[in-house]
Amino acid sequence: MNDKLRFPRVPQFGPFDTPEFMRTFGIDCSVGRLTAMASRNLDTARRVAVFIPGFTGSKEDFIPFFPYLWRELRSTGHDDFAIVAYSQRGQADSAAPNDRNAYELDDFVADGCEVLERLGAADRPIDLVGHSFGGVVARRVALRRPELLRSLTVFDSGAVPVKLSPVIKAGPAIIRLLGPMVMYWAYRPKLRDEPQADRLAELFRQCMHASSKYHLASVADFMTKFSDVTDELKMFHVKHGVPINIMYGKNDDVWPNDVYDDEAAALGIAPVAFDNAGHLAQDDQPKPFAKSLVQFWDRC
Repeated sequence: MNDKLRFPRVPQFGPFDTPEFMRTFGIDCSVGRLTAMASRNLDTARRVAVFIPGFTGSKEDFIPFFPYLWRELRSTGHDDFAIVAYSQRGQADSAAPNDRNAYELDDFVADGCEVLERLGAADRPIDLVGHSFGGVVARRVALRRPELLRSLTVFDSGAVPVKLSPVIKAGPAIIRLLGPMVMYWAYRPKLRDEPQADRLAELFRQCMHASSKYHLASVADFMTKFSDVTDELKMFHVKHGVPINIMYGKNDDVWPNDVYDDEAAALGIAPVAFDNAGHLAQDDQPKPFAKSLVQFWDRC
């Protein structure tokens, strides 16, 4: 393995087995060790795609989808394309500072830039992909370090804050007071805190046990307040020529469809919308999602 990409091995987090074509490892950053998973050709691949997970998630969110993406890449002759996902600070088994002030949006963006650097983006710019909150981070990574990117994809990730409601407004304080499992009860009210047969439900349960309450409270707070950077992205696209891709499920219940359509129109691109898909469009429509993503990468 290339010395620049020599990473320590770490165990797989959660109930899913690591796909046979992937491995898990740690990326030592300023905040500490962020955990990641990548296809085994990471050290030799000519192109690399990096996925950033969203709120309440972790790198394991992409395990059900990655086999579809891997098959699509291999079947279309992209043998030199590697795929990576990492858990952000405070998510699952990644480094989690015990400091409520260590989880500002700028901290996650700095981590993202550092991860891309560690993965060799200076020599082979990255195809960056962000889901939901991960897309909020990915947009700002692109603006901060455009030279590290070959392309930018955000999916089920709005350009504007989520709508504030009384429940959402009270969320950060409740999470800090009662801990991350509040999120489990909120999203899975009919389930007990015990191992679940549904592996996605069990992954969520384990994430809530492992993730930082400061991470969850901070993200829940700034997701209702972050600034719209569409104008900056438009200038970024014109100046640097980095292609931008917007994808979403038509049944997404986090942002209305017109939020995605309006951002795409402002950037002068056509969004990709998937029927019968919600906020996890990659899981609801994995085959067409993988095909569309690879086609976009081909056009870059």
